[in-house]
Amino acid sequence: MTDSSLPPGLRNKLLNPIFYLLDPYRFYEKVFARYGDTFLFTGPNGPVVVTRDPEHAKVIFTLESAQIGIFPTDAGTDFIVGKNSVLLMTDEPHRRERKLLSPPFHGARMRAYAQVMQQATRAEMKSWSAGQVVDFQRAMQRISLSVIAQAVFGLSDPEEVKRAQRFSAEYMDNLNPLMLFFPSLRKEYFGKSPFPKMQSARRNLEQILVEEIHRCRARAPGEDILSMMVSARYDDGSMMSDEQIRDELLTLMLAGHETSALGLAWLFYHLYHNPETLVRLRQELSALGNSPDAESIAQCRYLDACISESLRMYPIVAETFRKMRVPLQLGPYTVPPGHAVSVSAIGLHHNPAIYPQSMQFRPERFLERKFSPFEFVPFGGGTRRCIGAAFAQYEMKLVAYEILRHCELAPANTRPIRPEMRGPTFGPKGGVPMKILRLTE
Repeated sequence: MTDSSLPPGLRNKLLNPIFYLLDPYRFYEKVFARYGDTFLFTGPNGPVVVTRDPEHAKVIFTLESAQIGIFPTDAGTDFIVGKNSVLLMTDEPHRRERKLLSPPFHGARMRAYAQVMQQATRAEMKSWSAGQVVDFQRAMQRISLSVIAQAVFGLSDPEEVKRAQRFSAEYMDNLNPLMLFFPSLRKEYFGKSPFPKMQSARRNLEQILVEEIHRCRARAPGEDILSMMVSARYDDGSMMSDEQIRDELLTLMLAGHETSALGLAWLFYHLYHNPETLVRLRQELSALGNSPDAESIAQCRYLDACISESLRMYPIVAETFRKMRVPLQLGPYTVPPGHAVSVSAIGLHHNPAIYPQSMQFRPERFLERKFSPFEFVPFGGGTRRCIGAAFAQYEMKLVAYEILRHCELAPANTRPIRPEMRGPTFGPKGGVPMKILRLTE
């Protein structure tokens, strides 16, 4: 198979990641304008065919499990989440792990955590005072990590929760995105690379996880997800080892809190820079009365639209990768085995053919039409779609309600905030500083 079957694109594997990291939105704007909706990106991890074409996204997301592998391979991701993570599994091991892990993140099991989500938000708000400037990225991170600590680990001791929050935040802060693009940086280099600090932070976090696994095995089972993992059995009757549980807990802690926390930070940024949207949302929430139940909040259509629009504008995970085991036909192009493909959430969400005026925050677009799972992809798609998607959206709704109903806020600065890559995710560069004007009971 020759390169002539591949789309045109960028072949400088050293400079391409640098330009991408400097400003991915500007990068994509230029590249899609030059090469069209599907192009070739070459980087240190290998060639990737990137698309913002919803028809090509459909082809990729409907591939069978046997046709796809993990990208990047080898140490491309396991240095972040561990080799036993569901994110790195393929074929039958991936299917059975998803089956085991999925139940707590859907339906009645998920809704049982509503009170945990609301109480974590109220506890965070109690630490605020009128006139204070709060970085909402950090604040939402604390709330989400508190939810994870209680819902996943079953922690109830406030000091243990704070400890888990501290080490998780430290780990995420030390995940330098350059290590994802340049495997050569995943070495010590006499302490001069970002790798040693990341490894040290990971060891601290893993120590907490191992301690909690041992405690869980010694106590009566609870309603938390860790208890479920400890007692769960696969179809063949086998149980998860401590190493498997540790890596899955690490995955849930990192992936589980980042989407909610960063998504909420962006939501408040957009709401307070679009006053008409904020007024309409407050009207919808006020109509629920003084003490609505969690399900009534979750059913609010405009709240749902605001969250979707926030995730559209600045998706937390920008790319969904698949490594091809078989040839893949994408329109006029043929992707050979060994090459990777990526559905670009940034590209799709800012494709003017799907979302006119894509840089305008306009939640109404989600009330005017229903976007297909190949046009709106904040949680990936296909057989590897994020298992915590419903949980994250549910948490975002309840947290947003609590804060909007009990706080008066204002942006602490008027400068536009742009996304930056922080490890495998994208968040607001410099955080989202908000001034607390008033707090109510």
